[in-house]
Amino acid sequence: MKMKKYKPLIIIALITLLAGCYYDNREELYPQVGSDCDTSNVTYSGTIYPILNSYCLGCHGSGYASFGGNIRLDNYNDIKTVADDGRLFGSVMRLPDFSPMPKNAAGLDVCKQDQIKVWIKLGAVNN
Repeated sequence: MKMKKYKPLIIIALITLLAGCYYDNREELYPQVGSDCDTSNVTYSGTIYPILNSYCLGCHGSGYASFGGNIRLDNYNDIKTVADDGRLFGSVMRLPDFSPMPKNAAGLDVCKQDQIKVWIKLGAVNN
């Protein structure tokens, strides 16, 4: 008899628990309010280098590379190397098995990540 009393509570608890399980989409969770992310004209000099200069060169510049695992990002050839071997993409996107960058800071916003992804996908050209 006592089980019949608790059956509705158990059903409500299960429904509540299952309704709370869903997959979040980072674009929906962190929308770029009032921002139009332009990925149609991504260039190394106009888009990628300014991002790296602002977020990466403090640890990965020529004078500081020892702080950043000896990975230099202050010239195109070095950037091209880490772009081609997947380390730039993996670190910026914070993928498993990669060191998340920027280290000890919030990740790059979705727009900057998308711009880097597009640039790499287009061959990481020096333009």
